[in-house]
Amino acid sequence: MYRVGLVALLFLTLMPGTGRADGASDVQMLRDLLIERLVLMEQVAAYKWNTQSPIDDPVREANVLKASIARAHAAGLNPSVARRFIAAQMEAAKIIQRYYFATWREEEPVGISAPPDLVTELRPKIGALSVALIAALADQGAELESCSAAKVLRPVPKELEPVPEAWTMAVKGVLDSDAACR
Repeated sequence: MYRVGLVALLFLTLMPGTGRADGASDVQMLRDLLIERLVLMEQVAAYKWNTQSPIDDPVREANVLKASIARAHAAGLNPSVARRFIAAQMEAAKIIQRYYFATWREEEPVGISAPPDLVTELRPKIGALSVALIAALADQGAELESCSAAKVLRPVPKELEPVPEAWTMAVKGVLDSDAACR
């Protein structure tokens, strides 16, 4: 029941005319979703640290990429844009996880206290956010090619200041090439 409610809430949030005043607020919503998804990666890293699981899982990543590209295509995204976006988000997530692993190796903690379960709690949240991100990206279209979108998306959020390269990667997947907007 919780998943149905979450999906309905995300759907209503993404519907045109639901309180968003302009393209800038749409881009801000996309930024907020990116942040929310990437912030979860500390908990993913903690789970993997405690269970001694690897950060990289090529088989799972390939399956997620394939399913996400199909979902993005159904949402109306160009397959090359979808692939670039999804691959960038996955790489940004791994950058954050690697950062925490390196930090914890230096600090030598025995275990990270009680992260949520990866399979039953974190992945469903990440999946719902990914669906919302794909819908938001598809909804933005040409707006994401503007310099105003780059100005909203590019600044590193305070939550991700320890790992600015992860944010740069995530935003690159959204904006692709925006050299003229620097």
